[in-house]
Amino acid sequence: MGFFDDLVYPVGERLEDPSGEPAGRRGESVLLGPPDEHVGRERPPLDWFAPASVPQPAVAGSGPTAKALLSGWSVWPGSVTLHLAVHRTVHRQSDGRARQSGLRVGLLLGDGRRVTSLDPHGTKSTTALGPAARPAAARSAASAGLIPLDTGGMRDSLFRTDVDLYLPELPPSGATRLVVEWPDEEIPETSTPVDADALRAASARAVEVWPGLPTPRATGDRFLVFARWGGPPGFLARPMSAYELRDLREREEARQRYVPRADWEGLGYEGWRDPALIRARLDGGASADADVWSGRTPLHLAARDGGAASVRLLLPHVTDVDASDDEGHTALWHAACEGDEECVRTLIGAGADVWTPQTGPWSPGRLLLTTPLAPVVADLPGAVVLPDEEFAAFRAADALVAAFVDEGRWTEGLGIAFVRDLDGAEVVRRLGADPALCPELLPKDAPFDDDEEIDMDDWDDADDYDKSYRFVSVVEVPGDPGGCVITQIGYMPSDETLLGAVSAGTTAYGMYFNPKGGTHGTLARDGVCVEHEEVGLSPDATDPTTYWHFRFWQTGPDVPYDARDLAYACAAAGLRVFDGRPALDGTAPRRRVELPADLVR
Repeated sequence: MGFFDDLVYPVGERLEDPSGEPAGRRGESVLLGPPDEHVGRERPPLDWFAPASVPQPAVAGSGPTAKALLSGWSVWPGSVTLHLAVHRTVHRQSDGRARQSGLRVGLLLGDGRRVTSLDPHGTKSTTALGPAARPAAARSAASAGLIPLDTGGMRDSLFRTDVDLYLPELPPSGATRLVVEWPDEEIPETSTPVDADALRAASARAVEVWPGLPTPRATGDRFLVFARWGGPPGFLARPMSAYELRDLREREEARQRYVPRADWEGLGYEGWRDPALIRARLDGGASADADVWSGRTPLHLAARDGGAASVRLLLPHVTDVDASDDEGHTALWHAACEGDEECVRTLIGAGADVWTPQTGPWSPGRLLLTTPLAPVVADLPGAVVLPDEEFAAFRAADALVAAFVDEGRWTEGLGIAFVRDLDGAEVVRRLGADPALCPELLPKDAPFDDDEEIDMDDWDDADDYDKSYRFVSVVEVPGDPGGCVITQIGYMPSDETLLGAVSAGTTAYGMYFNPKGGTHGTLARDGVCVEHEEVGLSPDATDPTTYWHFRFWQTGPDVPYDARDLAYACAAAGLRVFDGRPALDGTAPRRRVELPADLVR
């Protein structure tokens, strides 16, 4: 008789096994394969190795009603598990919330690194193979540092709790210390020495359970899911949340922001508006004559982005108030483009050159003469006088810009074409449609919506994807001369083929506010496209004078950039309108036109 034979029912007669087939020979569900390079990264390699034990009984931390005892280590081939036992004389009811004032455990390693149970959690992707060897992506929470492990479900004691923490590497040689702290239980920060060399030596004693284990072959096409409830003890201190990490990082950045340093890196737009920050850099030895970027010194950038307070702070430290950047512009030029009166007066008071041309005929003073700041420079020595026709060109451009100012307008992705002297019916005909089938309607009365979006789920169908480009709106705009405006949320109004069709015998200008960057315009005359350009860039000496009249050189938050570009396009087509807003804000009647296939591309 065998050792257990009198304790088990005879084979083949058991109720749970009527067939008599041994359980070990029944259908296989999941087969264990050999360990790969990922084994042991996030949890101990329990399935493949038996660890070596290194006892180290010690009190790791002690409080009035709680003690954390170190019992020892389980050492794997390339990692270790730290075993603690928490003993308490009072069992406290948990409120279910993880607390940062819970038990904190860390190791100070021999190479100076710190790893703790508070290190942030992350999310890692892993690949699982089912019985059919089909890869399946899985995402799981993964800790860094000391990874808390699940020590099992129900425990035998209310007053003792095992705490296992996993370090997915062998600690490097050198002085190593275990550090424990538990504010909730009044356990102060306590340090215990650890023999890292003994742990490293013990890794050689770990036993591989299944040496030479073969890779399992596919046995079916089913996936099996296994679930287990559990987790590490709830009294472990939680890692900081993303919000807490961000808040602390921002606090540290704010603290470091005003630490003196000898460079100008990282100031950004807001930094030049902060005299205290500029003072900190100067105190740290940063040069006021440094080339920050593109030849621009701190004085250039303060004049453009910072304001008079920043400029006054820098002036005593600069060697040349008229230093030029790579484009040949001085700080006063940038202040003039920004329209900052106090900054302009400060630089002029410091001796800045007002009248020497810096781009073509344009000097800082000449620019200022076209603005409300003209009285600041008009009576200075060397002042020039603008010709009457120059003033008239600026006034006409300003009036046209004002006709398009609308703070609530959104132009990103807008395509628009201005066509001179044609009425809506004629534009519809030139677009290949019948005006009788495209009546003028107010948007509220129209059976369509020009802003109608295509369902993203349908964009794999080319016909549906192109649908939004097949329709445009045509709106008449009165003026002297007037004409029509063609609009679309798309690029078609700026397309050469469309502009060629509508510009026969007249002029048309199409423009597209590309959401990927830049505003691009195309001019067509008498059916032929004659010019392509990017609109709104700061002009140089070779650019048309209209760039200067429409103030492409102006900068700052108060510049009506979109209205300026629209006014320029309107003028390029030869229109002079008094109010261009109804054509774009949906308050004017419009015709919806479906473009023929030969106009869509």
